[in-house]
Amino acid sequence: MLQYHLQIIAEIQKCSGLDKPDFVGFGLKYVGTNKPSYHLDTKDTRKIAKDFVKSHPYNLKEYICLLDSLYSGESYDEVNIAAKIIEFSPELRQQFNIESLNSWLSYVHGWAEVDTLCQMAFTDEDLLSRWNEWEKFLTKLSLDSNVHKRRASLVLLTKPARLSSDSKISSLAFINVERLKHEKDILITKAVSWILRCLIKNHEKEVADYLENNKDSLPKIAIRETTMKLLTGKKYINNSKIKTEN
Repeated sequence: MLQYHLQIIAEIQKCSGLDKPDFVGFGLKYVGTNKPSYHLDTKDTRKIAKDFVKSHPYNLKEYICLLDSLYSGESYDEVNIAAKIIEFSPELRQQFNIESLNSWLSYVHGWAEVDTLCQMAFTDEDLLSRWNEWEKFLTKLSLDSNVHKRRASLVLLTKPARLSSDSKISSLAFINVERLKHEKDILITKAVSWILRCLIKNHEKEVADYLENNKDSLPKIAIRETTMKLLTGKKYINNSKIKTEN
């Protein structure tokens, strides 16, 4: 294990009070991970990642080696901290080989591990500045046999779709939705709903038209949640309480 990885493990143990990760509690089942956890909260996860980035001068090779090590680590928390290091490292997102992301996604399991990396870390600028590479990569992910990578092909577009009206992003999003809309796995059906709802901000008419033209083939949850978002601006309404996004 790398020295930097060992330092992060030490910080994890310090914050959690545990020497080893475990499977205690119901939270891990909810997030879908297959890994034990030190049960860090979001605040501690972010702090460990942010402190590392602040105290370790950026070096692409060293950061990639650390991320490779964290993603192959034992615990749920290591995966989450890796994603936060990427989020806090804009230079890395501009310079890294995008195929490294394919390797990291091979280790994630469950919606939370996918989404912490794919929805949190990458922006519209990251994708658009290297669009040819990202377009090929996201298309490849949507065809992968690994359901977590197929989910990633949609979730990686959620933040960019909200932040940018660029048609390159929306066009690829619709293409990937079309490719995956017949799948029944909840990891995919929820992601289809999510990306369609994110597209509403900048492409409301296109989403409404797509929903109407594909109402017999889209997942029911995507029809229900996207229709509600179009009508009310919210994901759904239940017992007079407005429920917000994922």
